[in-house]
Amino acid sequence: MRSGGARAAALASTAFGVVLTAPGGLRADPPVPRFLPPTATRVAPSAKKDPAVTVASPTLRPTAFTAFHTHTLEAVAFGPEPDAEEPLVLRRLLRDRTNWEEHAVDPRCWATLRASALRFTARRVELVSGYRSDKLNEHLRKKGHQVARHSQHTDGGAVDYRLVGVPTAALLAWARGAHRGGLGYYPRSAFIHVDVGPPRRWNGD
Repeated sequence: MRSGGARAAALASTAFGVVLTAPGGLRADPPVPRFLPPTATRVAPSAKKDPAVTVASPTLRPTAFTAFHTHTLEAVAFGPEPDAEEPLVLRRLLRDRTNWEEHAVDPRCWATLRASALRFTARRVELVSGYRSDKLNEHLRKKGHQVARHSQHTDGGAVDYRLVGVPTAALLAWARGAHRGGLGYYPRSAFIHVDVGPPRRWNGD
């Protein structure tokens, strides 16, 4: 049975990543602590302030705006240009808000949204609706909402949104000249609807 002092020393050594291999012997290569990423560079005690010895840096990307979903309360930062991961991010961010079913979102909708955010230098975009399952769409229609029976939302071809700090009427005026699909205006709820269907215009609320 080890004495209290020996047991404490062993525990302290293990806690700092040093393992006793034999009386007076130490393993020379302690493991990387769990809180460091796998690609981190081990910093020797004598090199803690050496700028040449650093951990791996994260990939930093410019942010043009943050998209906030008003129903799921999720937020994602987006850059001024789309990247390779964006389609998967949009599938998740704009999924059905009742059963979390995911669906591809037509990039033309998001292109209009991004262009409007850049045009007005809006730092926050609020997403009102993205993809809707048939069940959610029918539920909204029966509740009296202004929802088409075969909405573009059910095909991932529509997005409802607003730009925080930008009057909805100003956003609508811009979209009339920039968007080539369907365009709906909901002044009381303060958002616009853009879709990839035939060009048409309507007012809601």
